[in-house]
Amino acid sequence: MTDYVINVLEEPRQEFSGLPVCPFVKADRVREQLFIDVFDNENETLVDVILRYIRSGKSSALIAQPNDELTGRESREYEKFINLMIEEIVGKDEITALVFNPNDELEVEGYNPRSKAPCLLINMAYVKDLYKAHESLKKTNYYDKMPEIYRNLLGIEL
Repeated sequence: MTDYVINVLEEPRQEFSGLPVCPFVKADRVREQLFIDVFDNENETLVDVILRYIRSGKSSALIAQPNDELTGRESREYEKFINLMIEEIVGKDEITALVFNPNDELEVEGYNPRSKAPCLLINMAYVKDLYKAHESLKKTNYYDKMPEIYRNLLGIEL
């Protein structure tokens, strides 16, 4: 997981206008604010994992779910389910989740960072932090090469 974070998410890419795929993950990792965990859905519940993240007090999370294979379409539905679970635990608009599925076909100029994920990954972060990050990225050309379908999936309006 750390290899994926460092070599895929933190690596500056021309497809993202010279910025890393995830421009803020390195700061969280270096400051030890990135919660990394494994979700074994055969021995625990999603609620257990969400609560571990919340209790960690960390800014963001990357959770591996190695024992699940989903299609790209199924990962969108799973993402909605995870967000409903989070909403039940902490309320609306506190924490949000994205699912990074190696089977996703989302590309930016032919580059698909999700396809390089070691397994299904759940990314969670506080909405207030994501809002600040989005506002700072809007001042750059980070989203310029991103297809509309990708921006829509991320909830990005330019």
